[in-house]
Amino acid sequence: MTDVRSENTENAEAVDQRGRTATSETSRHGPIAQLLIAWSPLSAILVAYWVAQWVTAPLGRGEGADVNRVGAPLHVLGPARADERMFGAVPTVWLQERLVDGSAQWYDAVAALVYVTHFVSLPVLTAIVWFCLRERFREWLVAVLSFALVGIAGYVLYPAAPPWLASERADIGRVDRISHLGWEWLQVDAVARLTELGQQGSNPVAAMPSLHAGAALLVALFVWPSVAATARTVLLAYALAMALTLVYTGEHYVVDVLAGWALAGLAVSAAVLARRAGRRSTAPSRPCPPTDEVLS
Repeated sequence: MTDVRSENTENAEAVDQRGRTATSETSRHGPIAQLLIAWSPLSAILVAYWVAQWVTAPLGRGEGADVNRVGAPLHVLGPARADERMFGAVPTVWLQERLVDGSAQWYDAVAALVYVTHFVSLPVLTAIVWFCLRERFREWLVAVLSFALVGIAGYVLYPAAPPWLASERADIGRVDRISHLGWEWLQVDAVARLTELGQQGSNPVAAMPSLHAGAALLVALFVWPSVAATARTVLLAYALAMALTLVYTGEHYVVDVLAGWALAGLAVSAAVLARRAGRRSTAPSRPCPPTDEVLS
């Protein structure tokens, strides 16, 4: 009995020592350095987006060519017709006919605030997972990188005009790009100007799938197992609010949103599979039976 207790004590001390060692290794850097380490993989998304923007530059407001640099043509009517088949009309046109009157309204402010959260949601969740859910960090990287890189590849292979661009080409009814309008109602004109400048420098044919809509659902799906029911409700409401915002402001069709949601689901599924594969690869192997047992 004494030997068993001694062995258990030694095992506990060994586990405690490994825990202290792991803690010291993860705390070698200060919080700012750790944050930069956590964010560094996201730079792949920026590089991929820049490459996609270069590939699609001949389309949209670029050189006016019929195809991008890999030979993919611009799709204008396909997404619009898909929305028409689902709803009987293009939802963006229908909403703006009834809600846009030339002046900013309170719901434009809500739309502007929801829209801008896209640019901080993924970095913020990356930081939260790094500091609070470190055991799921690799899983999160698989989810967010597969989601973003596959989506950006979609922009290259299927460049699509969003509603505001299709309207400029007179292919659908009138649609204004108003994702910046709410900042005027909030009397923060500087942010409105920055939003417009950022949009002018963005890829105008990066619509299918909607990474804005997909990212909102990706956040909700990934943290779902780690939060309470109230937080889950808020996260789902946020994903729906982002979808409605994108359609209303002329940034995306409903079919773009659905494609983004589907991509988010696939990315989370890929992360789950990667986690399970990692567990199998790190599972302790069973000891081989003694030779005399095998021979007998």
